[in-house]
This record gives sequence, C-alpha cells and structure tokens, in this order.
Amino acid sequence: MSANTVINPSGLANRARLTTAHSPTASLCLLVSDFIALSVVFWLAVWSKCTFNPDLSLKLYLQIFPAILIFLVVFFAQSLYPALLLHPAEEMRRVSHSVTAVFLVLVSATFLSKRAAEYSRYIFVMAWLAAPPAILLTRTLFRKLFGHTAWWPVPAVVLGSGAAARQVARSLKDTQLGLRITGVLLEGPVSHWQDDLPPVVGHISDAPIIARGASRYAILVMPHRSHDEIQQIIQDYCSDFHRILIVTDIPGICCLGIAAREIGGQVGLEIPQRLSFITPKLMKRGLDIGISAAMLVLLMPLFLVLALAIKLNSKGPVFFGHLRYGRDGKVFRALKFRTMVTNADRVLEEHLQRHPELKQEWERDHKLKQDPRVTGVGRWLRRYSLDELPQLINILAGHMSLVGPRPIVKSEIARYANSYDLYTRVTPGLTGLWQVSGRNNTTYGERVAFDEYYVRNWSVWMDVYILARTFQAVWLADGAY
Repeated sequence: MSANTVINPSGLANRARLTTAHSPTASLCLLVSDFIALSVVFWLAVWSKCTFNPDLSLKLYLQIFPAILIFLVVFFAQSLYPALLLHPAEEMRRVSHSVTAVFLVLVSATFLSKRAAEYSRYIFVMAWLAAPPAILLTRTLFRKLFGHTAWWPVPAVVLGSGAAARQVARSLKDTQLGLRITGVLLEGPVSHWQDDLPPVVGHISDAPIIARGASRYAILVMPHRSHDEIQQIIQDYCSDFHRILIVTDIPGICCLGIAAREIGGQVGLEIPQRLSFITPKLMKRGLDIGISAAMLVLLMPLFLVLALAIKLNSKGPVFFGHLRYGRDGKVFRALKFRTMVTNADRVLEEHLQRHPELKQEWERDHKLKQDPRVTGVGRWLRRYSLDELPQLINILAGHMSLVGPRPIVKSEIARYANSYDLYTRVTPGLTGLWQVSGRNNTTYGERVAFDEYYVRNWSVWMDVYILARTFQAVWLADGAY
C-alpha cells in the first residue's frame, strides 16, 4: 500500500464508533477471568481437603468465600485492569505479589481474631500456591478467546515518522497487549507501507478528527523531533486523546521496571540495573541449583533410555562436549547428548561441496535445516530439545543457568560485535528468550537482539516467564531442527 493512499479520517472514526470499545470492557473480562480462577482454586483446595477430612465444615468456608473480592480490589490497585502494554513477566510479578500480600493479610486477620484454629492451613497453603498460575493461565485463555474481538482491545493510533511508526505498529500487531492499532498518522509520505500493517489513515494534523471517534489512545513516535516540537504537536493535535504514550529515542536501555520521576517539573526515568542487585542473583542461583538437581534425579531413567538409543543408532560416545564462551568470557565445555556422526566436520565439508547453494545458509545461521551430520535419533532429540538435558550438569557446576543467552562458540564472537561485552555479563542458559520466540526460525541478528534484550531487562520474573514459555515451545517443537 502506498503512503499516498489515504483513508478518509472521518470515515474511519465513524466506523470505529460502531466496532470498538474502551478499556472497561477488557477490564471487566479480566475481572471475570480472575474471579473464575480464584473461585476454582478456592473450592478445589476445599474439596481436596474434604477427601481427607469428611467432617470439614463447608459452611465456614462459604462465609469467607466473599473475601475473594479483596484480591480483585488489590489487582485493580496494581493496574492489572485492563493491564495495557503490560509485559507478561511484569504481570506475573504483580499477580504473585498481590496474591501473597492478600493471603498474608487474611492469615494475620484469622490469627488476630483468635479463629486460626478453625481454618485449615492446608487449604490456605494450597490456594496460595495455586492461585497465581491459575490466574495467569485463565487470563491467557481469555485473551486467546476474546483478544481479537472488536470489543476487547483499546483502539489506538500511531503518530510519527515512517520507519519509527512502522516499527511500533508492527510490534503492536499482537492485540494480547490490550491495544489495537486502528490506523497510523504520518508526518509525511513514505516509499512503501506493508499490507499486513495497520493502514495509513492520514497526516498527523488529522489527529483531532480521529480523537473525536473511538481511538482515544495516541502513541507518539517522533525520534527526530525536539522536545519543544513534540510539546507543540501534543498541544495542537492530541488534546482530545485520553492517553498519550511517548516512545523515547533512547535505544539500548532497560525497558522493564522503568519508573517515571518528577524533578522540578522535569520528567526523569529511573532505570533499574538489576545485574548489580545481590538478592535477585542469589535467588536465580538458588532456582538453578534446586530445579536442575531435582530434574537430574527425576530424569535419570530417561537419560538411560536416551543413552541406549544413541548407542544403538550410531557408533560413538553418548555425550558430546563442545567448547563455549560464557560469563566473563570464560571457556567451558557444554555437555549434550550426541546427535551427530563422529566424523561430522568431514561430512559437512563434503555436503557443502556437493551443494554450494547451502553455503550461504550455513554462513548466515551456522545451521542447516537438512543437516547431513545429524543421526536419526539425533534429529528426534533436537526436535524436542532433549539433546540439551545433560547441560543440567553444567548448571549445577555454575557454568550455565536455567535461563540466559544462548552459549556461543568462538567463531560467533565477531558476529556479536559490540554486544559481546553485554553477553559476557551474565551466565548463558539452557533456555532463553530466542528459544521461546521462534528458535531456528529467527535470523542470527534477531537472536543477538533477543540476547541483548534479555540481559538489559533481566529479572527473576523474566526467567520464570521464559521457563513457562519453554514448555510450550518444546511441546510444539516450534522452529526446531
């Protein structure tokens, strides 16, 4: 679509009135979702207790059931309704902290009222542990079911220059973040505009007409404008919008956890440097040791089965150790189940000589979709990421973490360029952001960008979010080969 092809803004506004809704609709849906999740968790905990204690008084728990409304009030105070542009890791943190805070209040209240003995500690603990994942899972389900309807997302418009506006519009194509971009208003014409992006509906001077329709949320993306110019644009064109989001032109900083501060009438951005915080790093290491040790014990029978399959399928050792670069640039040997033939280098060289058209794919990605070195069992192991399970030993040894950037080999350091110093600030991971974002379907540049984003925005909650996404990625084998 050409940028010169402009839809009539007043026509767009008229249609938007009929087909869109505002944030209260999404808030109500999420509130219903949370009420259902909390109710199911509460009564399942009570029912499971009844199976062990048939004499349990259900009337007592019917009396305290309305306390669920306290959770919804706290969620509202935490801006979880409608949770616009809230990163899943941040949503996970707010839900978990809110649930824990309410349970602490409820437990304290029962203790102070001297009725603590009347209530089951089992029900409190089970409900506390199950509530956060149940709430998050139900919210995800509701977003999947209703996120693409006309009445859920908040309609918004992007105002900006061509390249910057295009990038933001593409990033917000997923309505799971609570916004739907109804159109883009540009400062001037652009050479091309992809058909899969929200349409260009006019010039930024048309913003007042759009604002009088249903789109009451404006996103300003004008990196080349001065502060005075942006202030004037807001004053001239954006006064009728209910909310305005200004996208800053400061690349390469932490995006999650930023707090706005007022200093003498000026806006300041407080950026957390979590890599310098001791407590989160200790928590991360504790998770690494606890989870990896438990998984090694539980998966030992699977290890034996996979080892036997590898030995029967091809000659060679069961394990393969490859030199990788980790934190502070230190070299370690990353363990894997062997998935290739023993003379892999010679097989690859001969294959590329026979198929020179694949050299470009190899040089670009360091991977081949149809790799002749991979054995039959190895291809199956790679599809479900089972070949990387021995790296649990690396995690216990401290060479790796459960979550982190992808461990790289020496030849990849040059491709990381200036990002390599950032990469070496953390421990590489068994899984990471790129693995849950398409895996091998992503370009090498995108993998580096995922690693950069992870390091800059790292938190314990980001790790928990990636771990949860990893199970889905492995089960679906998305981008695996």
